[in-house]
Amino acid sequence: MSLGSKINEIRKRKGLSIDELCELSGIPKGTLSKITAGITTSPTLDTVRAIANALECKLDDLDDNQSAKKSPDTAEAAPGEGRISMEESNRLLDALGLVEEGQDLSDDDLAFLAHIIGLLDAWFRKRG
Repeated sequence: MSLGSKINEIRKRKGLSIDELCELSGIPKGTLSKITAGITTSPTLDTVRAIANALECKLDDLDDNQSAKKSPDTAEAAPGEGRISMEESNRLLDALGLVEEGQDLSDDDLAFLAHIIGLLDAWFRKRG
């Protein structure tokens, strides 16, 4: 099920209109409409977090690619290149300035990153 379909499903189950979800999430109606219609398929993490918070659900509940999730204890490298530890992942993210030293990623952050890695993997396989 797509991200937009999952948002609509949860929104309807909670009895919210698109306008109400826009107000609760702070997401413009045009943006939310494009996501729920499937026109925008890769919204920003901030946008998805705002929607998830407004729907009172976890990012995992909106993930349309459950099979792409990785265990929070390790991060998978490119296919065939083995695995790297969470410690190595955190050092790399720290070196890139994406997290502060000693800060760990949440399970939701890791699930989202795994989703992005899955999308990139599918994109490059399709182009390959």
